[in-house]
Amino acid sequence: VLGMDEYAQILQQKGAIMDLGRLSQDLLALDDKRPEPWMALGLYHLAHNDSDKAVAFIDKAISLDRKHSFTHRLKGGILLADQRPNHALVCFLQANDLSKDISTYEGLVEAYLASGKHKEALCAAKEAIASAPRDARALTLVGLALARSPPANPSGQQAQSERAKKALNKALAVDQSAMRPLMALVDIHAAEGDTNAAVRLLNDAIEGTA
Repeated sequence: VLGMDEYAQILQQKGAIMDLGRLSQDLLALDDKRPEPWMALGLYHLAHNDSDKAVAFIDKAISLDRKHSFTHRLKGGILLADQRPNHALVCFLQANDLSKDISTYEGLVEAYLASGKHKEALCAAKEAIASAPRDARALTLVGLALARSPPANPSGQQAQSERAKKALNKALAVDQSAMRPLMALVDIHAAEGDTNAAVRLLNDAIEGTA
């Protein structure tokens, strides 16, 4: 049963709904006192776009094991997708207290940004780098936090944009196949009116995967 909730998430992401349904029932039959079966059932309902039922079953999983960080992170992701960033923040903070991994920091930064808490987003992104300095996803978080936050004063917009691009380019240097920093860089160049740079980035990425 251990770790099968993460396997269930893979099935959900792949759209393997029938397999996910069977897995949920098998896990419940094995041990319904562990969080993983209820997580799988929550993911099954999430695959059917029923976030309310998904959260209800994930809450059941949390009641069985409050120290299971993946459960809090998954609930945070659902609430964030439902445009409830402040509620999602609570979940990601709980997950982060239990396990400081990059996936949790990604949710935390997104929730802070969606809540308009830009300073906190940047602080969380920097914490992610401190925990994993050579992880492209952590470097990306700093770039995203800078790109999506207003500068302290209007005259600092260009400097902040350059800092964001520097962080995102570092992320691409670590992992050239990473799409998130690439698309964030494209968005920045497009917002600045530099369509040539945006197109060049996309062309380079296509050539790199050819």
